[in-house]
Amino acid sequence: MSAEETVVDVVDSSLTGPELLAAAAAEVASWPFISPSRARQVKWVAGEYSRALALAEHPLGEKAVVEEVFTRGPVDAYLRLARTGRLRVRQAADPSKASDNSEQIRLEVLRLLVTACGAEDFADLPPQPDPPSKQPVAKRPRALLRAQLTELADAPDARTGQLRMLAVGAVVSDTGIRAGEMCALTTEDLSPTLEELRAVRRPQGWSESEAYTELLPLSGLSRAALKRWLPERQLLLTRIGGTATALWVSLHGNHHDGQAVPAGTPLMPRGLARAWTRAVTETNIEMAGQPSWEPLPTRMEQLRRGVKPKAVAAPRQPDAEKAAVLLDDVAARGRALAELRRAGEENSTAELQARIAARQAVRDAWAEGIEHTVQLSVLAEAGLTGEAALAASGWEPVLLTAIDRGRGWGRPSKAAAAH
Repeated sequence: MSAEETVVDVVDSSLTGPELLAAAAAEVASWPFISPSRARQVKWVAGEYSRALALAEHPLGEKAVVEEVFTRGPVDAYLRLARTGRLRVRQAADPSKASDNSEQIRLEVLRLLVTACGAEDFADLPPQPDPPSKQPVAKRPRALLRAQLTELADAPDARTGQLRMLAVGAVVSDTGIRAGEMCALTTEDLSPTLEELRAVRRPQGWSESEAYTELLPLSGLSRAALKRWLPERQLLLTRIGGTATALWVSLHGNHHDGQAVPAGTPLMPRGLARAWTRAVTETNIEMAGQPSWEPLPTRMEQLRRGVKPKAVAAPRQPDAEKAAVLLDDVAARGRALAELRRAGEENSTAELQARIAARQAVRDAWAEGIEHTVQLSVLAEAGLTGEAALAASGWEPVLLTAIDRGRGWGRPSKAAAAH
C-alpha cells in the first residue's frame, strides 16, 4: 500500500495547528511502507512545524486550519525558521550550519503529511531539490535512469501507483514531452502495437495555432510499462460513466467544489507532477540501501533533460483522400490475413508475411490520424473480429480493452452483434 492508495481523508479536518500535525504524523507512521527511521523524521517535522506556529514570525497561529497549513507562504516561513535552528528542542552548537539534507527530508515529510490530511487540492509545497550528495540527474547517464525504471518493471509486486509512475517515467524519458502534453494524451495516441506515441507539441511561449503533432518511438521499457498500467487503469475506471479515454487517471477519489470525484478521472498537469513526486519519494525510500539503486528524480522536468527522440511529423487531422486509400489497404491486408487463418494456415510463412503486411497497413492508418474504432470496423468487415485475430494484425489486447471502455460499445463487431 502506498500513500496514494491509502484513504487520504483520515485526519479529522476540524483539527487545527499542532493537533492536526500530530494526527497527520501518527497516520503517516501507521502506513505499512513507512520505516521506523522515516516515522521518526515525520514526528520531528510535525513537531518543528507545531513549534513554528507558536512563534510571532510565522503568519499562522496554533488555530491554523488544514486549508492553510500546507500553502506556500506558511510552509516557506516554517522552513526559514527551521534553517535558523530556532525550532530545535535542543540548541545546536552552530545553528547557522543548516543541513541541505535536512531541508530535503522536511519537504519529503511534508508531502506525506499532505497526503495524510487529504490536502492535495490546496497544498503548494516548494519544489523538491535533488539530494545534494548526488550528481544532478541531467548529467548522469540516461542509461542509469532507465536501469532504475527497468528494475521496477521487473518487480511482480509493484503497486498501482508505482506502475503508473513507471509508465509515466518511461514515456517521458523516451519522448521528452511536457506534463501538459502528457495529460492531453488519450488511448487514441497509442499506436496499435504500443510502439509509437502521437503527441501534440505545445512549446512554451507558442500560440495554439503554432502547435504541431509528432509521432515518437517508444522503447521496449515503455511498451512493457504501458502493458502493466493499462489493466490497472481499467480497474480505476469502474465508477466512471460515459467515455473514458484519458491515458493518465487518478488513483483515488477526491472532492472538488463540494462534489465527490471518483478514482479514474483524468489527471491535470499539476496533479500528474504531484503524483510523480509522491510515488518517486515513496519508492526511493523503499529502495534505499539496495545495492544497485540510485534515487529517481523527484521532478518530472528532470526526466526530459537531454532527451532527443527521433520524431516524425504527423498531421493534426487526417487527409480525407489519403485516409480512404489507407483504409482500403487495411481492408485488403485484413482480408488476406483472415483468409489464411480460416484456411488453417496460422504460423505458416504466408500467414506470417500477411501479419507483417497487416500490421504495416494498420500502423500507417494510425499515423495518418485515423481513429482506432474506424480501423477496427474495417478489420471486422474483413473477417478479423476476435482478439487473437486482431492481435495477429498488430493490436495489443490491453489496448483493445481500453478502446472498448472508452467507446462504450467497444469494438464495432460487438455493436453490430447487438442489432
